Amino acid sequence: MLDLKDLIVTSFLQDPSELRMTAYLGVLGLMLVCSFWPQKRLQKTLFLVSALVVVFSTYVFAQEAPRSGIEKREFELIYQGEIQIPVNAKETEVWIPLASSREGQKILERKINLPVKYQIFQEPIYGNEMIYFKTEKAGFSIPFSVQYHAVTSENYFKKEVAQKKTALYLKPSRLMSVDNRIREIAKSVVPGKASFFDKAKAIYDYVITHMQYDKTTPGWGRGDTQRACKIGKGNCTDFHSLFISVAYAAEIPARFKIGFQVPTDPEGTIPGYHCWAEFSDENRTWNPVDASEAWKHPEKHASYFARFDVNKFLISMGRDIELVPRQKGEPVNIFFYPYVEADGKAVENPAQMKFSYKNLVK
Repeated sequence: MLDLKDLIVTSFLQDPSELRMTAYLGVLGLMLVCSFWPQKRLQKTLFLVSALVVVFSTYVFAQEAPRSGIEKREFELIYQGEIQIPVNAKETEVWIPLASSREGQKILERKINLPVKYQIFQEPIYGNEMIYFKTEKAGFSIPFSVQYHAVTSENYFKKEVAQKKTALYLKPSRLMSVDNRIREIAKSVVPGKASFFDKAKAIYDYVITHMQYDKTTPGWGRGDTQRACKIGKGNCTDFHSLFISVAYAAEIPARFKIGFQVPTDPEGTIPGYHCWAEFSDENRTWNPVDASEAWKHPEKHASYFARFDVNKFLISMGRDIELVPRQKGEPVNIFFYPYVEADGKAVENPAQMKFSYKNLVK
């Protein structure tokens, strides 16, 4: 009896929440009553007390498990900007990413405001959609906006989470790389005989411990695994590139997503993009991971692992993307902002952007 009591007390001291304390005190009270019973009767109650420990623990964990409290969200989101067409360019091509109905979100309406003729394409690898147009005029700006009426829902996500392209989601990119250093990290961090779920949790914990959210040290935001591994600093892109690279090294399928973390206020502006990752378990089911938000909000550590978030809005998925029509430059590292080529060469920072949102259902 002493060993069981000590186990309960130790477990409570490790996590002294109010609900857990109530459950544990209840079990300890039963044990105290049992201590006054005759020996034979006491022996018969050992199994009952042990069973109660299990029942109380299961109940406590279920009650304490972080929940979003929201299964569905409906809002309007506006992605808008002004594209600068370079002076002296003979031909300029423009690709603008388009959000679409896919895992976890449904686009009820998509309004495109663009003062030039355009086409809409979908690239075949990741299924990303995009606007494409080209112009032979030079030295002017093109304003545009895409207005979305969207619904995000955990039910939508659950219906579309089965992954089919295993090989695709074990393939490193130019910056989201896997080398001996990353393999060594995977060996030291990942439990050998654990499930994919437990292995991914170990990688998630490692990334949060190793990384520091920092946008002051040059080089952040490119999703460069080697930089993240060496410096241990960066933004959401860097956090999740490291997570995915270590997952690849552990032979866990994983994928990169970028879009918005839509604030919970009724309406307002969004300062910029947000990215996250997903890993696949043995059931070929995708599980979301947001290590950078967990780093910024340690009190929500459990909430950002393997839990769908209705406040995320996806713009594109994948890395090293080949656009349609195929760009002349290198594959696009991350496709969130408009991509522009002037006379076959990529234009840096081609657009001034702003983003806003408004809840449509209270």
